[in-house]
Amino acid sequence: MSQNIWDKKREVLHHYDRLARIYDSLYRREQDAKIKSILKVLTARCKDLVLDAGCGTGLLINHLARRVGHFVGVDLSMESLKVFMERSYRLGIKRSVSLIQADVDNLPFRDNVFDKVIALTLLQNVPEPLDTLQEIIRVSKSNSEVAVTGLKKHFDEKSFNNLIGKIGEEHIFVNSSELHDHIAIVKVKNKYMQGEG
Repeated sequence: MSQNIWDKKREVLHHYDRLARIYDSLYRREQDAKIKSILKVLTARCKDLVLDAGCGTGLLINHLARRVGHFVGVDLSMESLKVFMERSYRLGIKRSVSLIQADVDNLPFRDNVFDKVIALTLLQNVPEPLDTLQEIIRVSKSNSEVAVTGLKKHFDEKSFNNLIGKIGEEHIFVNSSELHDHIAIVKVKNKYMQGEG
């Protein structure tokens, strides 16, 4: 089983390494539309620590980097992270961006770190979407917001809604017939963990 999981992850990694230099020209318009829909609901504050899980080439920072305290991007694809780094230099925001090559199913962060987590076009690329969502919730603070999308050609509305419902957190769905994705904004419940009051 674990061999199949890593086979899928390697396949996704190689796919996005190959696409990295042309990804924006292929998908920027669609990604920007998703981001704008999310930002109508998700509240970003100047002190927020934001995780872009499966960040790819970093299109999200065009919309958020100057509005939040610090932005962390995580992706398996080193080629995509290189494009992201170039973008952060061009925008003059390198100091407020940290990039990490890592697996979203095994995030290298302690529990309860991020004020906001955004996972665009991620769930259809992971072997076990529920495990990925649970890992994202783990690193999210109490009362944080998590935005996730799932391609409609991969998830029908019922399966996406069921998946989001399984994480046991309060959520709303952002409906848009024009988008190729389903979108959910999850409000992480109060967590009572050691070290939190």
